[in-house]
Amino acid sequence: MMELFNGALTLNQNVMRGLREAPDAVRRGFMLVLFVGLLVGAANGISTLIQTATPDRTVQMLRTQLDQQLNQLVLTSNDPNTQELSRLVNENKASAFALIEQLIALPTPLPRPVGQFFQLLAAIVSTPISYLAGMLLAVAVAHLTARQLGGQGNLPHMVSLGSLAVAPHALDALAFIPGIGSTLSLLAWAWGFAILVLATSIVHRLDSLRAVLAVLLYPLLLSLLGFLAFCVLLGVLVAAAGGRA
Repeated sequence: MMELFNGALTLNQNVMRGLREAPDAVRRGFMLVLFVGLLVGAANGISTLIQTATPDRTVQMLRTQLDQQLNQLVLTSNDPNTQELSRLVNENKASAFALIEQLIALPTPLPRPVGQFFQLLAAIVSTPISYLAGMLLAVAVAHLTARQLGGQGNLPHMVSLGSLAVAPHALDALAFIPGIGSTLSLLAWAWGFAILVLATSIVHRLDSLRAVLAVLLYPLLLSLLGFLAFCVLLGVLVAAAGGRA
């Protein structure tokens, strides 16, 4: 397992080719996803458990997350609609958090420690499933595009080598660190992208340019459509808010 993990992180082509020829390649790839998922799930679950140990900490964590997202949205967009949306959220967040505090104060069927334990268990279990689902979707899209570009590989080989792209997401276990957590997550995505491109190239025997295109083509098209839909929806919401004012 560790040899496969290290080989993925170092983009070792010999390790990838060896995995492609292994009779249990898919199982080994899934085991790597499970290993990374359990590691990250446990780390993030414990971090969340500490941050939400009391109702006050829970509300403070939500405030911090909302403020970070608003700041990022404002810094990355000069669109007047975005500025207006940020203003509306800031005007209403006090009442929203007051409602959240009231909801948290309501009695629960299980004692708080028991509920927190099940939340930790859910985080540990759900993270590998999330990584596996994301990996399978990315691999399926890359495989389909690679075949359209002249690739000759098969889906089981693509799944086994594509699983290696999850290895860098072990960095997500450090996402709770203020200031560098988001940077590490971004690095993990970029690293995983490089691994998936190399895996696509090896499985389908494509050159680097076509391998990059196979991985990026459909996600870029969907992102563009999603961005356009978001802009339209944002414009409608701002127009509706302006009309009520």
